[in-house]
Amino acid sequence: MVRMERVVPLIPPAAAGPLGLAHLPRMWLKGILNAADMLWEGYFPNYRGFNQFLIDAVGLDREAFFAYLGTLPTYPETERWVRAHATKLNPGSIAEWNAFVATFERPEEAAAILRKRVGLDDPSLRISSQLLNLDDWYTMHEYLVAHRHDDLEPLYPTVSSGVTGPLGIAHLPRLWMKALLTGVGALPEGWNSGFGFDKRVADPIGMDLDAACAYIHAELPNYLQFEAWVRTHIPPADEATRAGWTAMVRAREKPAEKAAEERAEVGVPELAFCEVVLLNDMVDWKYQHDRVVARRATRA
Repeated sequence: MVRMERVVPLIPPAAAGPLGLAHLPRMWLKGILNAADMLWEGYFPNYRGFNQFLIDAVGLDREAFFAYLGTLPTYPETERWVRAHATKLNPGSIAEWNAFVATFERPEEAAAILRKRVGLDDPSLRISSQLLNLDDWYTMHEYLVAHRHDDLEPLYPTVSSGVTGPLGIAHLPRLWMKALLTGVGALPEGWNSGFGFDKRVADPIGMDLDAACAYIHAELPNYLQFEAWVRTHIPPADEATRAGWTAMVRAREKPAEKAAEERAEVGVPELAFCEVVLLNDMVDWKYQHDRVVARRATRA
């Protein structure tokens, strides 16, 4: 079995946990991957970029925070640590920070380099968080295609359902990632592709889910190639319609009993949220954390 020795941190910058703080899950994942010597080359886990901006925005001691990540805490443990140590954490600072992540633009020279790498022709896209997503997905796609004939270790699809690509349809990137992993035989047992939430998203946008999955399995397209396929296989939609689809995805909830089981599984039994996106994200993060801890133990 071929094991991915270094992991692409697929958690999007805009993803947030129960605390509601964007980028904290991604910074956490990069930190624990780095501590286990598993972070994909080229990703930085230290006081740079969004990491630096977030630490400053909520008032964390950077040395103490990165040292804490070195102990390989779970994501809920990390949120509790941040609540206890951030000196500027309040609803206003969280809202301001999240707005910054959603709108921060890279300098054009740096944005152009990323757009060229991933094959994006739209010169207007400079939002850093969106470009980072495309770069993550491109890197992961390259790895999967290169190893498509190998017996790959199962890989967790930590692309959040709440994130969109340039087309602006939430869950579409996760749908693609799960189908891609299925196509190369690397989707873990217990993660489904081609039904369930995939279908709940495909039906409203008018996409033939079976055809979409068949295309991904056969052609193994990168994400932008898949979006191009989708554009030609669904009815045209305006920005307001796409925003409505995204709102539907983000608002959908799991049954109370199922949500309670999953909250207990991921380590937040004291909370009461039921949103599908957040629960699925936290399940992904829990199993990713388990693998990191197990991998470091074998290297000790």
